[in-house]
Parts: sequence; C-alpha cells; structure tokens
Amino acid sequence: MTPAHPSVTFRDMRPIPGPRVGRAVIGAALVLSCVLGSSASAAGYPRRIAIAPFSVLTKDDIGATVSVLPRLLSSRLMALAGADVLVVPPGKPPEEAAKEAKYPLLLQGTVSKLGKGYSVDTTVTDLSTGGSAGAFFAAAASEDEIIQQLGVLSGEIAEKLFGVQGAIRATAPPPPAYVPAPPGVQSIGGATSAAAPMAAPPPAAPAPRTLADGWTPSSLKKTGHSDKISDELYGVVAGDQDEEGNGEVITWGRSSIYVYTVKGKEIVPFTRIVRGRQHHFLNVESVDLDGDGKKDLVVTDLQGDRLVSFLMMRKGAGFVEQPGVIPYHLVVLRGWNGKDVVAGQRHGLNEPFQGKIHAMKWDGKMLSEGEKLPLDTNILPLSAGGVYSLTPVRTGNEWAWLYVDSDEHLRILDSKGKSAYRSRDKFGAVADGFEYAEVSRLEGRRPLFPLRRPPRVVAGGRGDSFVAVTEIRKGVLQTAVGTIESSRVVILQMEGSGFAERAASPRSDFFYSGVELLPAGGIRRGSRAIASVIEQPGSAFSDRVSRLHMFQVE
Repeated sequence: MTPAHPSVTFRDMRPIPGPRVGRAVIGAALVLSCVLGSSASAAGYPRRIAIAPFSVLTKDDIGATVSVLPRLLSSRLMALAGADVLVVPPGKPPEEAAKEAKYPLLLQGTVSKLGKGYSVDTTVTDLSTGGSAGAFFAAAASEDEIIQQLGVLSGEIAEKLFGVQGAIRATAPPPPAYVPAPPGVQSIGGATSAAAPMAAPPPAAPAPRTLADGWTPSSLKKTGHSDKISDELYGVVAGDQDEEGNGEVITWGRSSIYVYTVKGKEIVPFTRIVRGRQHHFLNVESVDLDGDGKKDLVVTDLQGDRLVSFLMMRKGAGFVEQPGVIPYHLVVLRGWNGKDVVAGQRHGLNEPFQGKIHAMKWDGKMLSEGEKLPLDTNILPLSAGGVYSLTPVRTGNEWAWLYVDSDEHLRILDSKGKSAYRSRDKFGAVADGFEYAEVSRLEGRRPLFPLRRPPRVVAGGRGDSFVAVTEIRKGVLQTAVGTIESSRVVILQMEGSGFAERAASPRSDFFYSGVELLPAGGIRRGSRAIASVIEQPGSAFSDRVSRLHMFQVE
C-alpha cells in the first residue's frame, strides 16, 4: 500500500460517540461483570482518566481492531460522563505519562482468546495509592463484537467510577424479545409451548423477490468485508458487473485508487493506481466513455491549485491512462434522460467553483465542454455546493435533482433548480475536502471546501425511486470536516415530496464515507450494498485503516 502521510481531512477529527442501544443477538456469547476495588467509593474519583494502549494476548490477527479501543473508549467516556481523558500514545510508559499529565486514574486493558470469541479485560489503577480502583470485563463472540461491547463497558465504568447514574442502562442491550417456539421447544424468553399435534402446513408461497412482486427492502445485513486498506477511503463506485452484481468496485484515497473484485461474499484486491503525494483525488467515477460496453474511470485530480483531471480507459483486464488533462471538476449523472452523462464545472480562483455546470462531450480522445445544464449556480444550494453530490431523480413525469446541501440535508431541486424539499436528518457524510483561494488573515489558513458524496438513486419495479446514502449524526461541537458521532448506511424510498426510510445498517462509530448498490441500476432482494469505511484516521500516533464492507439487502 502507499506510505502513510499526514491527513488533512482528519486533522481536527475527534469523534465523540454518544450512548447507543445495542441489539440483542441470539446465540452471541456475552458476559459482563464488574469488580470494584475497596479503596474508594463508586463516585469518589474525579472524572479524569488516562487510557493506555490495549495489549493483544492471542495469535489472532486482531491488532487493528484492538489499536482503536483506547480512542473509542475515550470518546464514550467523554460522552457519557464528560470525562477528561488522556489517550497514552504507544511506546510511552503509561503510568509515567499519566502521572506527568497529573491524571489520577490509569486504565489498562488486554484482549485475549475466550473459546471461539474474545475476552476484554480492563483494570483501573488509583495512581495516588497504587491500589485498584476497579476491574471491568466483557466478552464478545467475534472480532466485530469487541467494539460493540465497549458501549456496555464504558457504561459500567462511568457509573461505578464516576457515579453517572443510568449510564449502564443507557448503553446496555435490551432483553431478548419473546418469540413463540414450535411445540415442545423452549422459546426465547423462557416460555414453553405445549406439545400438541398440528396439521402439516401448506407449502409456502415463494417469497417476493422484486419490487414488482410486492417486496420492499427492510434490512441491511452485513455479510463480509475486505482486508485492511492502509488509507482513508473517501467513496466507492461500481465497475463492470454481471447480472448478480459480481465484478469490480473502485474505491479511492487521497492519491491512490483501489480496484477490488466482488464475488459472492468476498471482496478481494485486484489492482491499484497510485500518484505522488502532491496529487489529491477529489472524485472518481466509472462510466463507459467509448461505447465498448466496459466502464472507464473519470478522475478529478487537484495538484496544488490546478485541476489536472484525467481518464483511465479500460484495456483488457486493466486500465491505461489517456493522454491529456481536463481542467474541470467531474461527476457522472446516472440515468439522466435515460443515459449516464459526465458533468463538469470549472475550478474557481477565489471560490471553489466557477461558472455553469456543463454536460461533457467525448470526441474519441478527450472530454470537452458541452451544453449547459438547466441549473442556476448563482443561488443556494448550488452556489455553495458546486457540481458535487448532484444526482438526477425522476419525480412523476419530470426529471429533478437530488442533492446534499451545505448543511448536509437532502434536497430535491425541481427542473429549474429551485428547492422543493429538504430532509430533517443529515446525509452524505463529508470525509474529505480541498483548500482554495488565498490564506485568510483572520484564520491563518485557506478556506476548506467539504466534498459530499452524491446519493445513489435506483429505480424500483413500480416506478418508485430508492436512494442509498450514508446518514450521519454529529454532536453540537462537531463542525470540522470528518467529525461525526455515528454513521450508517440507509435505503430511502421516495414518497410524495419526501423520503421514508426502508432499511439501514446498524449505527457505527466508524465513518461510512460512501455507498454503492450492486448490481447497478435497480434494487431487489439479495442486492448488495458496498460501503467504504474509515475505521481509523491517520495521525501522528496511528496509521490509517479503512475497509470495504458488504451488506445484503433483505
């Protein structure tokens, strides 16, 4: 992978996850206990605690997950108890660092193998006496559940050490719901059904598979993920696919493009395209430019203050760069008037964008400026958003535009570009941005324009429009690019002048930066959603870690 470099996007990032209600999982091995030291009362400690790096006591390859535990636990304690938390960097003696910073408590943890799952063990030391302030334990059935159990663990710590009443209840999963069992079988919840003879049920009707059959998406179930990618991924698009959605997906970081192969539940690396650190990929799109039935890549590339966007044409199993550069911000408008159109807008001088948005023309060698699109870029929301996050959507018999505005709300713009709808929730997570104009004398830096990923619109079998998009939640003080409280992937259905949520992934402290549906162009039972996920942003103390996550639409 490419060498790590300082992250511009996340330089101010400090996620502050709030309390979250867990979901009961049948068959998951979950054990939680708390043993408090006798040296102090439950609420007798000041809310200042240092957290040391966790140790791995197993041969399993879970180092990346364990490395983020101190940061995530820190965020939860800040949210639950308003605690002042010091995350001790790796390599520095934890006790020495805590005492030097005058923190009275030091939390140290380990993750070890427990049967087929894992045990998360933490101890808190009172540095003024050297005695134990408490010991807290949790167990998870899988690597993915380790992070989920931090919510319960942080609730125990906040309540038992800092006296935050209700913290455990705020983070604990609900009791399992009662589910009737077949005759003579123990039901979930403890009730037993009487053994009584029953007639054989009639053959079940085939389950609806498509929207035309009456099926509507109701859930997103995670089915797999890629290997670790040493980068911060900013989005994902589909490449060439077969009818089942097997084929390629393309994701990208600041100066690298990664092509992955999708087959069944597997996401495996195929190739990558790398540029130097002076390059900044603002957007990557896939579209068939030359009509050969294979998708090419359209890359918006910012080098310093100059746009040097370029094309990667499909040649055999790989891609070959087309000679020449394009001084435009480029996006693909999918399905506009029945076809995919590359749209472009020029780079500004004292503003991020300049002029009208144009449909770009392919002349066999390069893209050039074509007709102007019917969008007024001089008024909000387009005056503050430019060409990015723009998606065509069919409303009745007319084409409209779906857009993520500067406040991260979904908007529907009519055919004349006037706002006709604004969502209540926030969507289109911003994981990246670019600088423009001159350095502000007041702030001492150049303005930063946030890049929002466009919603992905697909058609339903009965003329409905569905939208796959990332949803985010932010705290009151989380205004910088890349800062979130939680994120998830949602599928919305257009209803009247607005949208209704139909399916969603569980909320996560990780940053869902983009989402794509496979196969492209429609949605049905068994469709897959591929999301780009930043699990750990780069910093002076940690490497960048991202993955592609796969969800099945049910």
